[in-house]
Amino acid sequence: MSPNSQPPAGETTVLLSQNQNHNQNHNQNHNHSHSRRSRGKGSSSSLGMWLVYAVAALAGIAVLAMAGMTLWGDHDWDPLPDADGTRLNSSSVGRFVHITDLHIDPNYVRGSTTYSQCHRLPPHSTRVSDKDGHRDTGRFGISQAKCDSPVALINATSEYLRQEWASAADFVIWTGDSGRHDNDAEIPRTFDEIIEQNRLAASAMRNAFGSHGVPVVPNIGNNDISPHNELAAPGHKRARKTFRLLADVWDGLVPKDQLATFLYGGYFARDVVDYNYKSSSSGRKRRGLTVLSLNTIYWYRANAKVGGCAAEDSPGLAQLAWIRYQMRRARQRNRDLILMGHVVPSRDNYRPTCYHGYARTVTQMVPPPPTRSAAESTADSMGKRADPDDLPRVHAQLYGHSNVDVWAFVGHEVEWLASTDPLGAARNLSTSTGSPAAPDSDGRLWWEKEVDEETGRFGSMIREIWAASTPSEELASLADSERDWALMPDDPPVEYVQTSAGLFPVPISVSSEASSSSSFLEQKALPGNFVESLLKEFERVLVKAPKQPRLGVTTISPSIIPKYVPAFRVFYYARAPSRRQWKHLPLGSLLDYDVYWANLPELNKLGKRVETSEFFQLLYRFSTVYRVGDLSVESYLHWARKLLEKKSLRKRFRALTYLNTQ
Repeated sequence: MSPNSQPPAGETTVLLSQNQNHNQNHNQNHNHSHSRRSRGKGSSSSLGMWLVYAVAALAGIAVLAMAGMTLWGDHDWDPLPDADGTRLNSSSVGRFVHITDLHIDPNYVRGSTTYSQCHRLPPHSTRVSDKDGHRDTGRFGISQAKCDSPVALINATSEYLRQEWASAADFVIWTGDSGRHDNDAEIPRTFDEIIEQNRLAASAMRNAFGSHGVPVVPNIGNNDISPHNELAAPGHKRARKTFRLLADVWDGLVPKDQLATFLYGGYFARDVVDYNYKSSSSGRKRRGLTVLSLNTIYWYRANAKVGGCAAEDSPGLAQLAWIRYQMRRARQRNRDLILMGHVVPSRDNYRPTCYHGYARTVTQMVPPPPTRSAAESTADSMGKRADPDDLPRVHAQLYGHSNVDVWAFVGHEVEWLASTDPLGAARNLSTSTGSPAAPDSDGRLWWEKEVDEETGRFGSMIREIWAASTPSEELASLADSERDWALMPDDPPVEYVQTSAGLFPVPISVSSEASSSSSFLEQKALPGNFVESLLKEFERVLVKAPKQPRLGVTTISPSIIPKYVPAFRVFYYARAPSRRQWKHLPLGSLLDYDVYWANLPELNKLGKRVETSEFFQLLYRFSTVYRVGDLSVESYLHWARKLLEKKSLRKRFRALTYLNTQ
């Protein structure tokens, strides 16, 4: 899915220009312990490239000066200490790469027309205007066109990551959509083609990170299945075939002990980092990070092949139970979690019961950690008192799909999430307390009971599939079944109504304020007022946020697809104890991130003369631009509050949201 609106052209141009200048001034000392870059190599191509950047930066400054504007606008916060980046060059800081939406198109033809999705040459050699759809479709792709990624862009990206990040990244998050869009009627996309494009993407990842043994965690996107957006529930022959073939092309990326789970539902867990820490009560302990690769297509409202998460045989509900099972395992194994998926959780993207279940699940586990008094009142599953250091945390929720560079809150609809009847909550507003579920006398939370192997609702599935190291007889029997999944109960169309008691979903058929709307299953693009809608959501969050908020933050990374500026993120996290400014954060917490971008027009001019080390450039660092010290929920809340207070900050946020659009 791509946004159906573009940002104001001037804002993004200013952003890119000013950041070229900003990067030279504030990040000239930015380096990585692994880096083999040589910015002053003296080659003619390198010099020419940087001269172009310098001219662009000066042009951007000139435009701002003529408009009577400052580079970043006025601000009333203190500069971030150590903002040149040296604070992150520490052995206590780990790094991981998040890359998404490659959309590989082997049919891309250099010099083709944009109205043919870059698949066919112009009918004549006469150069015509851009309005007629004849533009320079260069070697590495073209921005602002309905064209996907040429193989040359994927190869260059792979080589850049191999040279610059393979020895520095601890692991890689790869959130799906490797297949091209099915938008050319003359070359309809086939299922075999989707699998082959995923094979190419996996080869690019192995080339980039395989020699250093860096764990790469893949994920299923809505364009990695056929037809796009449609994925039947486990047991259907198309679902079985999809998972089996993806497991084949991702060989070595899905752990063998997770193969049974992946072949069943398209999701799996992978341990990526181990580290030691000193517990406040029991000395030195081992801890680590586990990534949960989620199949968001089973929650996606555009998937007409499954129902909501209220039905007992819902694959979306089963996946929610699997997350809770993994939370229990994380607690037993002393690990923290990172959740990753393709379609970002939101009320617009997910069916109501699925979003309710997801938000309610993750808000049981997100930072901040419980206080000592809370820990003393909570026993673990063995009946012992829980050390706050032993409680697992969800440190990140990372997604792709939307092609924008943005973040949002999840779980702030506290009154609705407190209800166990997500579609009937609006009928009981007076009885809704908004209090999170408390542990029972045995110390177990509500989600721990559901995943009990003996008495829990999903106990048999745990024994036969999720805890199985190899595919079991239960999974084999599913392969022989052909159920009519169209009969699965679905959620009714709803609209979310703001009341004095909170935000609640109300079925459209019974809402007095609801007007006729499009199909519930219609795939929604980003609205033209996307940023404004997000700001209104921030207002709701700040009204509800207590001092210790049970909130999560979802981040959407920019994509490689060249309809937008190709870009990816590098996250920094606390890998070892530190006495620096994030010493108050638990290990595994996210500290910062960088966004790297590829300047397609200039790269296309250089062609084969492009130096690998300069294919991507640092566009901005989150802490430097937003003036926050870490990526905790509190920091995001602080920034959201500042954002709503100052118009100049909102202009910056709008520009950064669309940074990957020229």
